[in-house]
Amino acid sequence: MHFLSYELAQEIVERTMKILNKNINVMNEEGIIIGSGEKERINQVHDGAVLVLKNGESVEIDEKSAAGLKGAKPGINLPIRFHNDIIGVVGITGEPAQIRNYAELVKMAAELVLEQSFLLESVQWKQRLQSEIVNLLISDEPFDESWLEERAGFQGYDMNIPRTAIVLKLYEELGTMNQKLINDIQFELGKQDLTGVTFNNEIVILKSGNHSEQNAVLKRVAGLSRRKAAVGIGKTSEKISGLKSSFRQAQQLTVLGPRLQPDADYYSYENYWLEVELSMLGLKDTDTLSFYDRLLLQDKKGELAHTLDVFMKDGGDLGKIADNLFIHRNTLRYRLDKITELTGRDPRNVKMMLELYVAKLIKTHQ
Repeated sequence: MHFLSYELAQEIVERTMKILNKNINVMNEEGIIIGSGEKERINQVHDGAVLVLKNGESVEIDEKSAAGLKGAKPGINLPIRFHNDIIGVVGITGEPAQIRNYAELVKMAAELVLEQSFLLESVQWKQRLQSEIVNLLISDEPFDESWLEERAGFQGYDMNIPRTAIVLKLYEELGTMNQKLINDIQFELGKQDLTGVTFNNEIVILKSGNHSEQNAVLKRVAGLSRRKAAVGIGKTSEKISGLKSSFRQAQQLTVLGPRLQPDADYYSYENYWLEVELSMLGLKDTDTLSFYDRLLLQDKKGELAHTLDVFMKDGGDLGKIADNLFIHRNTLRYRLDKITELTGRDPRNVKMMLELYVAKLIKTHQ
């Protein structure tokens, strides 16, 4: 396995040379220079490194011995070890007597950069695997549940416990700051929680645990994502087959929630189940909503739509509604009559008010 890439080797060189004002070379397991402060030496064979790889120990090269070695200059070359294996060589250019005190420090720095890179790659690989599992669970495409359970089981995930979908709809495209948000969220989650990113750049959390545990995490996640994302939470599913529905509910809430209650930290299916279910009806015959379109078309200033919203919110109490709108009752009656004239639905009639509310929700979704 090739642990040392050209990019990683050059990173070791640049980091080390900021500390030590000497040229640094990094050679791969074949003794070829793949990183250097002297760029013209890259891809040359370094005989000093070949000796290190052959003998498994450091090699010092003075002016005299350098003349007999290909691609070598005076300096000290040390093995780079990773998990007890020698995977490359790091060299410091200079007279050995002058740089001997720094040699082990340079070797330690190179191995530390390598270890950090490996750990980062491991974390990223785990995140990619989680994201793949999450996207399969919420996808409309069929999948083999037993195969998925087995694959997730290798990573320590029990797929037979209840989980709830939480969706964060980001206000901006996924970038450096949002990657930090994902990392911060990961820190808040438990061992059985899964996270992923959809093709629409939504962050999805499949949260395990009971209701109180979910609420505690929700508050922390909402705090981290404030002003960065709308947060929706679906219904808890006992089986993995139900996570798709939980995701759709949470996803719908990230659209509906900010329009219904802009200042809320998050929106849960438990509190908005009626709005979610009605808006997800997905009526194909848009002509059935023409009555609501007439209202929107004539209501240029949005005055009637706002009056209707307040009417629905306050449950038809005319006195309270008039006070909240800072208008006279007669003005309120005039507006309600105008809504009735335009839509053919009188909001003072319970059935017709429900029709207006459903139409509004579906229009909000479209």
